[in-house]
Amino acid sequence: MRDKIEAVEVKCPKCNRKQIVYIPKEPIPKCPDCGTQMVISELLDEGKSY
Repeated sequence: MRDKIEAVEVKCPKCNRKQIVYIPKEPIPKCPDCGTQMVISELLDEGKSY
């Protein structure tokens, strides 16, 4: 089980707007454009460096 804060990308299923949130620190938001509940699109835990 993961105990730390994780960055996740959430996506609106209706208008495809994407946003990054940190769970469990922040709740999964509603889309600011259309008001639909956003869903988790991708877990951002690979630690990419550029």
